[in-house]
Amino acid sequence: MFQLAPEPERDFAASAASAVVVPEPWEWAARHPLAARLEQWAPGPDLAVELAGVDVPGADDAALVEMVDAWERMSAWVAAGQARVIGEMATRAGSRLDFVGDEVAATLRVSRRAGENKLDFALGLGGLPRVADALAAGAIDVRKADALVRETEHLDPADAADVVGAVLDRAGDLTVPQLRTALRRAELARNPLAAAARHDQVRAERTVRMVPAPDSMAWIHAFLPADGAMRVMTGLDAVAAACAAGDPRGIDARRADALVDLVGAVLDSGVGPGGVPIPVQQRRRPHLQVMVAASTLDGADDAPAELLGYGPITADMARRIAADATWRGIAVDPVTGQRLPVTCAAYRPSAELVAAVIDRDVTCRFPGCRAPATRCDIDHIEPFDRSRPAAGQTRSDNLHVLCRHHHRMKTFGGWRPVRDDRGVTTWVSRTGQVHTRDPEPIPPEEGIPRPLPPPMTDADPPWRAGGGAA
Repeated sequence: MFQLAPEPERDFAASAASAVVVPEPWEWAARHPLAARLEQWAPGPDLAVELAGVDVPGADDAALVEMVDAWERMSAWVAAGQARVIGEMATRAGSRLDFVGDEVAATLRVSRRAGENKLDFALGLGGLPRVADALAAGAIDVRKADALVRETEHLDPADAADVVGAVLDRAGDLTVPQLRTALRRAELARNPLAAAARHDQVRAERTVRMVPAPDSMAWIHAFLPADGAMRVMTGLDAVAAACAAGDPRGIDARRADALVDLVGAVLDSGVGPGGVPIPVQQRRRPHLQVMVAASTLDGADDAPAELLGYGPITADMARRIAADATWRGIAVDPVTGQRLPVTCAAYRPSAELVAAVIDRDVTCRFPGCRAPATRCDIDHIEPFDRSRPAAGQTRSDNLHVLCRHHHRMKTFGGWRPVRDDRGVTTWVSRTGQVHTRDPEPIPPEEGIPRPLPPPMTDADPPWRAGGGAA
């Protein structure tokens, strides 16, 4: 038999005293006038002037909190304004729409991907005017507006507007992950087949990317269908498990090494899955390329080297790569530090000239583009004139590498490049803006001590060996 314990006596007076007292709005506004004023202020020039004039150290805590929110509304207003301008550029572009992102990227000095992201955002807002208005009013921030645009870009305009309309009024109160979930739920409620259609569309965008990290490390990001991702991980686990007893590496390190070993075996053998030979790129089989000063390779100094496609690496890593590498000297002007020209007496450059241009340029020569030179076109900077001798035109200082997109932009988009004797490529846009791309440095880079060359004699050639490429 159970007996209920008597309920303890409650001190209602104490409870009432400890209760949370919610102040009336007018009381809060009277105590924090600046905060109350900022809370209701729509973003725009007047709010910008007010915020710029606030004595931040002298403001109370409530005002500081409201200032954070006010600046966030201002950033939304600014983003909406910039998107309207980019949208107008897209409207005027006509057949040049493919190159608007490049114009944005060049003027902001950002990557092509970043410029195209801004273009996509502007076009998305143009198709969702309610989202554009909410962003301009500061009712939602840039990340939420971006989520509303990207999560519905695969839908036709009418369906996108309906899905957005189902969640927009409460978007300001949701986090971005919550907003994405709400959008997907609204889409599925409207069309149960949308999930399958979405997967089919996104599956076509599967990709693998490398992102450089500090300390001569890098991330490999793979965007894969779920079953493909599990196949990769299961295979890496299987290889990682086949290690010797007592192997000190952890499972993560074994997986990483297994991935490198599996792909490295393909490069070493020249044969891909199913026994198919891997294709030649720019007349050479794919391989690692390293630029390093001879003094570093010899151990006289520890200046950074350059792993082409990645960036600076330590001298020790360069020496490890050098252990199994074939090295080629590069002719360098002792005054400018630039490679000396290589020529060819034909329109189509020789293998030696192609190698020299690829090793020199490393990536596409358009500002901000990082497309690897091995996947780029070899382009005559000054167009080839068949009425003139080829040797004066097909030479390394009149050749550069351009990815196919920027090659098309040079040919059809009205952009004009010129390369000076320092290796700087200057681009003039169709509207007359000027953008520059510096040459890739020859290790050791400027600012790192470089041993002075011995005095030249009449017997010396007009260049000295500056480095090599594996």
